[in-house]
Amino acid sequence: MNIQAQKAIIIEQFKQVNDEKLINAIKSMLDYALGKEEQKIEIPEKDQNMVMERFAKVRANPDRLLDWEDAKKTLNF
Repeated sequence: MNIQAQKAIIIEQFKQVNDEKLINAIKSMLDYALGKEEQKIEIPEKDQNMVMERFAKVRANPDRLLDWEDAKKTLNF
């Protein structure tokens, strides 16, 4: 089921709810979610440059990358 169909079902179910506390709880969740979507994450230019430098190194020498399975073996968990 796609997201639009799921939203339509939820909207229809919500229309049948009469519990004020539940309605307020759902409204709080929606307000929180909408606030999160509106937040813009600022990435400092120095961090952006660092990532771009790493991409350049990989493009210049792709053999320097490790396979994830091999890399996991070197980590201490």
